[in-house]
Amino acid sequence: MWLSDRTVSHETIETWGRRTLDLLSAVERELWVVVLVALLADVYLTQLGLQYGLNEGNPLARYLINAFGIGALAALKVGVVGLGGLLRELVPARQAPTIPLGLAIPWVVAVVINATLLLGQ
Repeated sequence: MWLSDRTVSHETIETWGRRTLDLLSAVERELWVVVLVALLADVYLTQLGLQYGLNEGNPLARYLINAFGIGALAALKVGVVGLGGLLRELVPARQAPTIPLGLAIPWVVAVVINATLLLGQ
């Protein structure tokens, strides 16, 4: 098979990785904004979904909401952002932008899921 005859050089992968980290570094501030907007949207849409009879899918978040209210979910997420900020300071500077990216992706996905569920109500 012709695909098995092709190899990717280590330099190509390394170059791609450097370019990706450079791109992320250029938009790190924007990634943190996406994290904060997604956090707020997720908490709001979760509260709205609970009012419409939907259930929280995350067992820890569900427990906190049931025990302490929606503010506990917000506090949990703010704590995660704080931990992310701390980790951002501990990792090498070149890799630091991967922290907000790693927070933004699942929260944006959660917002899309929540919005889709609510639109279906």
